[in-house]
Amino acid sequence: MTDEQILGTTTVTQRWRISLIKAVREEFAEAGETVEEGDRLVFKKRDGEIIVEPA
Repeated sequence: MTDEQILGTTTVTQRWRISLIKAVREEFAEAGETVEEGDRLVFKKRDGEIIVEPA
């Protein structure tokens, strides 16, 4: 059983938050996910790890 907790969400913007997206953009691309300005992301804590994924 997976222990999962949603920590919060954010909207991709051109401000400082985009730097977080740039840091994980390649990982999203490898998974076939594209993240564009205006998209929402969810932050989850799953089994002790922080997970960022499209909302």
